[in-house]
Amino acid sequence: MNDRIDYQIEKYSFTETEASPRLSRQWQEVREEFQREPQDAEQRLRLALLNVDYVTSFELPFQLLLLRAPQLIDKLRAELQLNQKSVVINDNKRGEVYSIKEDLSAVPDAFRYRFSNRIRRIEPGGTPGDGLPANCAAGKKPQRSVENCP
Repeated sequence: MNDRIDYQIEKYSFTETEASPRLSRQWQEVREEFQREPQDAEQRLRLALLNVDYVTSFELPFQLLLLRAPQLIDKLRAELQLNQKSVVINDNKRGEVYSIKEDLSAVPDAFRYRFSNRIRRIEPGGTPGDGLPANCAAGKKPQRSVENCP
C-alpha cells in the first residue's frame, strides 16, 4: 500500500452570523473588485477600509487574505485617520474594529463568526475520492482488545 492519498482543505465559507444586509453587500462589492483587479495586501486593506463601514481584526486574514494585518493597519493609521474600538469575538477572543468613521457607537461590542470548510480526498492518479465522512463511515469499527474488561 504505497499509493499516495492527498487531502485538500478549502475555506468554503466565512460569515458573520448577524451581519446587516448593508455590510454584506459592501463586502461583496469589495470581493468583486479584488476579482476584477488583483491587488497587493496594502491596496486590499485600503479598499476595504474606504468601502466598508467597519472592519474587524478577525476578518482581515479571512476576508482580505492578509498575513501581516497589524503592520498594515499601523502603516495606514495616519494616512486614513483610522479609528478603532475594542470588541469581543466569538464570546472569548478580544479584537479590534477599524473604521475611517469618527463615531463608532453604532458598531456592536461583540461579533460571532461561522466557518465552513470542505475537505476533498484526492486518490492516486489525481481523481477526487469520496469525502472524508464517507471514508470514516466505511472504516472498521474498533474492537475490544481485552476480552474480560467490564
